[in-house]
Amino acid sequence: MGGILTDLQERMIRMEEQVKTLFKQQSNIEKLTETVHTLALSIKEQGMNLQSTDKKLDGVQADVDELKQKPAKRWETVITGVISALVGAFMAYMLTKGA
Repeated sequence: MGGILTDLQERMIRMEEQVKTLFKQQSNIEKLTETVHTLALSIKEQGMNLQSTDKKLDGVQADVDELKQKPAKRWETVITGVISALVGAFMAYMLTKGA
């Protein structure tokens, strides 16, 4: 009978060790789950920040494009003015020469 009790005690000790191991693993899983949740929230926040940054960059790009076009528009205005002045001067010359 002593052999059966010893065998049962050994099994009980192993089961207690296994239960302790399971509790430790459960605790580790809970910590891991909390860490993953925190990471997910952080990634979500970074995504929102990135969207905000993208919108700001779009605005800056529009401003840069507008600034790039201004010199071209000014140049076109200058050329148009010069051509108009030359045509006007030529016409005035022709009118005065013919008179």
